[in-house]
Amino acid sequence: MTIDILKTIVLSIGSFFAHPLLYIGLIVIFLMAGRRVKRERASFHTRVYGRIADLVIPFWPSIITGVIVSIVTIALGLVFTLPMLIVICLAYIVTFLTAQVRWMSPAFALGAVLLVLAFKPFGGFLDEYGVFSTLYLDAVQIPLYYVAVLIALLVIAEGVLIQKNGSIYTSPHIQRSKRGKWVGLHDVRRLWIVPVCLFIPEGIIPSFSYWPVFSLGETSFQPLIVPFLIGFQQSVRSTLPQQHIRLMGQRVVVLGLVLALLAVVSYFEPYVAVILGAIAIIFRELLWVLAKHLDEARPSYFAVRPTGCVVLGIIPGSPAEKMEIKVGETIVKVNGQPVKDETSFYEALQRNSAFCKLDVLDEAGEVRFAQGALYDGEHHQLGVLVVRQDIELQDSVI
Repeated sequence: MTIDILKTIVLSIGSFFAHPLLYIGLIVIFLMAGRRVKRERASFHTRVYGRIADLVIPFWPSIITGVIVSIVTIALGLVFTLPMLIVICLAYIVTFLTAQVRWMSPAFALGAVLLVLAFKPFGGFLDEYGVFSTLYLDAVQIPLYYVAVLIALLVIAEGVLIQKNGSIYTSPHIQRSKRGKWVGLHDVRRLWIVPVCLFIPEGIIPSFSYWPVFSLGETSFQPLIVPFLIGFQQSVRSTLPQQHIRLMGQRVVVLGLVLALLAVVSYFEPYVAVILGAIAIIFRELLWVLAKHLDEARPSYFAVRPTGCVVLGIIPGSPAEKMEIKVGETIVKVNGQPVKDETSFYEALQRNSAFCKLDVLDEAGEVRFAQGALYDGEHHQLGVLVVRQDIELQDSVI
């Protein structure tokens, strides 16, 4: 019995590592990390986080989310055919080709699958393409509400991931405002690779005679672990990134709950699944457009102020991080000297090459004091990132 369980786990994990979506996801993460580092270097002459952060930060949340979603899919008895899984994979590949991380989301990929499967004449159009026509006709044999339920579960999972993990280590950088002034913003581009256990009918994988099989009545099933990609992309300039991103996560969860209700209705009325697919695509994009419009309509939070320097970012492992300086706080004095920009900040820091004392204005408007030793040989770097003036320093890390 123990050997059978271990065999099931090993072969299921093997199906995960054999899936092309896993490697597409890893390619996307690698490209995102490269672009992020390049953008951070352009803004501050240094990277803020290492490239590996784009893989490490979403890793465990993806695994935990996958386990929870898998428990629900197993409890609901969702069964997919291999042609259906291939169609889903093709839909994700299309979203990958758009080069938009936010479109690599179940709302878009699986929503598009529902719309395509519901369009019956599409199968006739593919008649001259034998392989694709057969694939399409085999895929439509699966009840649409199966896909509808999967979309609802993954969109809820997306909302939770955005709330809990989306605001961790957002990437700061600067750009010109419409008035030509430098303003700071935080950008998050994150891709979660969520492993979900699904079942396919026995015999779909004939080449593995020892593949584990589960029986339910007269029907037997084989387990597969399928990687589902959940992409998120948002820029924040009008408020602290945590507030904006968590609010977006809450909105996505609400959308997922609405889709879950429609998925239940689609069990009785299959055409509702098609409506669900359209709603998933349209409203998920509307949430992004609305958040972007509201953020751009408000004044920038990270801008040069008459007094003090607002903290745009903190270098990990720096003295500033050890002094518990937070993003969004305002440093009004350094070593007893008032500061208003990066130049005055740098000059005040030179007053003591081994130790610094900061007067910090927190989000509540209350002043607190922070102090700590600086690194030997790097007395000019506290590890604080601020919005630059038009006069650029050789190194924008203070």
